Amino acid sequence: MEQKIKKILVLGVKGMAGHVIYSYLSQNPALDVFGIARNNSDDKKLINLDVSKAEILEKTVKSGNFDVVINCIGILNKDAEDHPAKAIWYNSYFPHFLEQITADSETRIFHISTDCVFNGKKGNYAENDMKDGEGFYAQSKALGEIENSKDLTLRTSIVGPELNRNGIGLFHWLMNQNGEIKGYTSAIWSGVTTLELAKAVEFFIENKHRGIAHLTNGIPINKYDLISLFKEIWKKENINIVPFDGKKVDKSLKKSLVLPYHVPDYREMLEDQYLWMKEHANLYNY
Repeated sequence: MEQKIKKILVLGVKGMAGHVIYSYLSQNPALDVFGIARNNSDDKKLINLDVSKAEILEKTVKSGNFDVVINCIGILNKDAEDHPAKAIWYNSYFPHFLEQITADSETRIFHISTDCVFNGKKGNYAENDMKDGEGFYAQSKALGEIENSKDLTLRTSIVGPELNRNGIGLFHWLMNQNGEIKGYTSAIWSGVTTLELAKAVEFFIENKHRGIAHLTNGIPINKYDLISLFKEIWKKENINIVPFDGKKVDKSLKKSLVLPYHVPDYREMLEDQYLWMKEHANLYNY
């Protein structure tokens, strides 16, 4: 029996996570992948739509009969603090709106959440730990997590290349540095690359899982060691990373006991990301 091609919609295909997920899934012949962006494109699979126009989005989602809708839209740290109303709409209300409009269908929502729902004072957070993050970004993302019998919230932290030259991610920052920079030895992380996130999303399209799940290998790494791997793998000989203690923050996540997906070690993930970027060099300005 021939396998049914699954229809996928990615929201936020110009963002750090969304553009990699869209590109990666589009390579899979078993998937028919569409994306939503706010600007015109020659790509016929991209729908030009502002998702804040809720009625139009609802019609698009319902008429599309998608198997999975992947929400990669979010208002990030400083923008969220500066524009709390916008943060609440996109980070808190919007995921639940997607949940609501697909509740009576077979369409599944995949929502990407963050380790920032925790305040970073203890580390090794479990999936059911109290969400005690501080500030509009943390609290708006915490409210946006969806948990029901059908949809999936992947809680993680990501590193990877960005299409936006003004991106604020750690990898983008490092790739634009010269000379001596600080590497924080007391800032602890346990996330994934955007490519690994895309691979996990592909896995869960085929293997149903629901609820809130941590996407991590469960092995904490400090930011100094992490950016030192960036430097080594991307051959950034023009920078010198100096260990710096700084403020202690540990938002590391405990590995999920129920998630049937293996996250590799950091070197393997980053080397895969490096090869991905070489194959898609036309996308980036590094």
